[in-house]
Order: sequence, then structure tokens, then C-alpha cells
Amino acid sequence: MDDKFPSNSNKSKEKKVEKVVSGKVKKKGKFLDIIFSEDFDSVKDYIIFDVVIPNAKKVLSEIITKGSDMLLYGETRSNKNSNASKVSYRSYYNSETPQRTRTSRYSFDDILLDNRGEAEEVLFRMDEVIDTYGMVSVADFYELVGIDDSTYTDNNYGWTDLRTAKVVRVYDGYMIKLPRPVPLN
Repeated sequence: MDDKFPSNSNKSKEKKVEKVVSGKVKKKGKFLDIIFSEDFDSVKDYIIFDVVIPNAKKVLSEIITKGSDMLLYGETRSNKNSNASKVSYRSYYNSETPQRTRTSRYSFDDILLDNRGEAEEVLFRMDEVIDTYGMVSVADFYELVGIDDSTYTDNNYGWTDLRTAKVVRVYDGYMIKLPRPVPLN
């Protein structure tokens, strides 16, 4: 067959991503991932929106209620049902409650590179893959840093934009701070 026409098979369209890191890549243990499965932002949101704000509202309500009772009656009224426990099911039906996604399992903060140049090279190559294919997967990232424990699902999540990604100096080396991966089509 003539080579005048380019191949249209999926095999010819496969991404070719190779390891770019020659130094040591450290990956912290999974023990912390089991204990701290949520990322910092979702824990912070939970503490602020599900603990601090509701309790602050409750305290403010009691101050206003008890204060007005003292002004009007000279003493606070006791609530007959104060010992009864209340169960609020509102949060179960609240559409604003953040849903957990598959991507919350990804934490790239535990991947450390020896030097800044290699970390920036990984980020540069990820940008090249996005320029070429429109996306870069988590599996591609693992391949670039030389980590062999990627799963099939890692091909389904990744990035189409890395403008907010950056290389950060940490105690043991350099880390690539990546945005949260999104499902890829």
C-alpha cells in the first residue's frame, strides 16, 4: 500500500511520553494518604462551612434570644425540650454540599524531585503534550517522572490547562504543584 496517505488508526495516534527525570524521585508513603484522604481545601471548607459558621450562628442566636428574654422578663426562659436531641437532615438534601469525586484520591505533593531543572522540564513536557494532544493524563505525568505504579484509571484523568501549575521548593527537594485533575474524554 502507498505511504502517500497518513494512517488513520488509533495506534498511530497514541501519545509517546518518556521519562525525563534522571535524578532520584521520592514518593512518600501511602499511609498519610489513607489518613488524610481529603485535600486541604476540602478540609478547610468543611471546617469553615460545616462547623464554624453553624456554631457561630447558634451562639449569635442564643445571645439575641437570651438577651431579649432578660430585657423583657428579667430572666431567661428555660426551654422544655432542651435535653431532647435534634437530628438535622438538611445537609443530606442540600445541593450545595460538595460531592466527593474520584480525583480527590490524587495527591501529587508526595512526589519530590532532586533538582528544580528536572521539575521544570517535566512541567514543560506536560505543556508540550497538551499542545500536541489537547490533554495530558495523570499516567503521562507518572511516566515523565519515572513512577511505574499508574493504573488504568490514571489515563482517564488529567489536565487540559497547566497555567496555574508551578515548581515549588520543599524541604526534601522540588515538587510540582498541579491543579486538580479533571476527567478526560
